Amino acid sequence: MLEKGSGEVGRVVDGLYAVLLPIHRLFLSLYFSQIWIEGLENLPDTGPVVLAPKHYSRWDPLAIALLSIEPLYFMTNANQFSGVQGWFIQRLGAFPVELNRPSLSSLRCAVELLQQGKKLVLFPEGGIVRDRLLRSLKPGLARLLLQAEAKRPPGEPIPVVPIAIHYQPNARFRAQVRLSIQPPLYAKDYQQATDKETAIALTQALEESLIKGLQALQQL
Repeated sequence: MLEKGSGEVGRVVDGLYAVLLPIHRLFLSLYFSQIWIEGLENLPDTGPVVLAPKHYSRWDPLAIALLSIEPLYFMTNANQFSGVQGWFIQRLGAFPVELNRPSLSSLRCAVELLQQGKKLVLFPEGGIVRDRLLRSLKPGLARLLLQAEAKRPPGEPIPVVPIAIHYQPNARFRAQVRLSIQPPLYAKDYQQATDKETAIALTQALEESLIKGLQALQQL
């Protein structure tokens, strides 16, 4: 379990996670008519990684969790942490963030998780978007990644893995779920004169990769 004295952070209660993992997989296999995944070879086997999925539905985190038997740590909208749902997600790797005004503690938690070699899920659109293929991305994810890399030994970059998600015909009972894992992106391949410019270049590459993956899924 991950702990931090200054407040709420992402953590996993191992026993609870082990019990819920097979139930989660069985439930999704019964709820959806088909779950189709391509590009698993693009997921690193070890080490820290930032998974950057399209955010279309509240089902997205459950679908993304199918990609790993290891716990995934989700930066999650703070308004999701009430009631029974909040109790569970706090113990399954989620940690809160105010989307309009992220706190330093939330950002610090994300950086610390990456330093510890965890798999971090950040939805780069900042919320659910259904009225367009992809919302224009802001460089917050890229800036966070650069902060985490700056605290790691040289030569140990952290990959960003874009993930396209599409539901056919929609995110509802007996729909098909399609996940396309795109090749990882590395900040070093988009290095510019300043970190700000590097973050912008990496964000543009992430946006292009997600759009390409989403367009391909819609044509299937």
